Amino acid sequence: MSVEPIKRYTLVPFVNSPFSASDSSPAGNVSSSGPAVLAPYDVSEIPIEKRRLENVLLVSNEVMHYRVPVYNYFNKRFREYGFEFSVITNRLQKQNQRPLEFRLREVPFDFLAYKRAITAEQPAMVILFLHLKDWIVWPLIHWMKLRRIPFAFWTKGGNWDVKDSKLRYQMFNYVHGMSDALILYADACRNFIKPRFHGKTFVANNTINFNDFPAVHESEAEIKHEFGIPFQKTVIFMGRMGAGNGRKRVDHLIEMFRILDRQDIGLVLVGSGLSEELKARMNPRNTVYLGEVHDPQDRQISKLCKMADVCVIPGHVGLGLNQAFFWGLPVITEEGDHPPEIVYLKPGRNGVVVPPNDTASLRAQLLHLLDNDQLRSEFSRHAREDILRDASIEGMFVGFKSCVDFLTARRNPGAAS
Repeated sequence: MSVEPIKRYTLVPFVNSPFSASDSSPAGNVSSSGPAVLAPYDVSEIPIEKRRLENVLLVSNEVMHYRVPVYNYFNKRFREYGFEFSVITNRLQKQNQRPLEFRLREVPFDFLAYKRAITAEQPAMVILFLHLKDWIVWPLIHWMKLRRIPFAFWTKGGNWDVKDSKLRYQMFNYVHGMSDALILYADACRNFIKPRFHGKTFVANNTINFNDFPAVHESEAEIKHEFGIPFQKTVIFMGRMGAGNGRKRVDHLIEMFRILDRQDIGLVLVGSGLSEELKARMNPRNTVYLGEVHDPQDRQISKLCKMADVCVIPGHVGLGLNQAFFWGLPVITEEGDHPPEIVYLKPGRNGVVVPPNDTASLRAQLLHLLDNDQLRSEFSRHAREDILRDASIEGMFVGFKSCVDFLTARRNPGAAS
């Protein structure tokens, strides 16, 4: 079986570069004055004595576009404490248009290739961000144990979509026990963690980097004109509609608006994976499908969020909830197997939760919120206040930094944090 070649990327040097001003980077076509560009790079080419920063290495499955600003922030902050943050992944999402401000290597999943790549990085510690179905996690955890490479497992704690699966629970417990530390998406994830592992558990509330969001100066009317949205009040859905067998339940929204007889209300669908069957069932009078929206500064999706009045994601809310709350959009969803981000939604304060598959209640609550401007304004204010307090990028970093301090102390007892 042939193995795809390893791709190595680096980007514009940092102010606190591991190179001195007189050093030349192995990536000779990287300019500190120009835009970020990709260039061949291999940490093993840097002499050990010139690597002044210890390496916190993230080993990840596909790096999604919304993670790039998070990792940029992590690398910037870790450097303030004498670490760099780098990533090895099987692939970077092709839709990503954000510049990388951290080192990233694309290495297709192959155990021997990952052994070589991790060894070349000489990390102070490794953070695994892999699903249990990513087969490479199993040989890696045992190999790192044998090599005495400290590693943490970044996890939801268990499978939030199938919480009652005993087999999955046992598999997670095994990985929890093998790991030197655990990083959780939210404090609620502790429910999946056996008490004996709590002492090595750290919470880093899962979020996106709001600091990187652009300012939007256009008015709502200007944005509606730009996108051809004629509605007086707009409901927005954001997310990958085909993921997890349609677990976001966009079909509930499409059916609701198919028979909605209000001329002043419309639905805007943003994201990938809408099936041809559901496209055919859309009501063209009140539903607009924009597909995926990507640009280097995320200005387009930010405009759409500013323009909208309410966000509805009937199932599996995810980080779309964080994005909606940042822009002051109340979120309406249904009860169900949501990921950990659901903890940010406080029914009656910043959003609404209706019974599962109850589209009548979904419609009633949506119309109530759209027709009550004062209530919607209160929800909007609370949504932004709550997400900035509970899901800041700095708060997420602090969780990771606490884990790194813990692993550093175990590796080097007496080391200062």
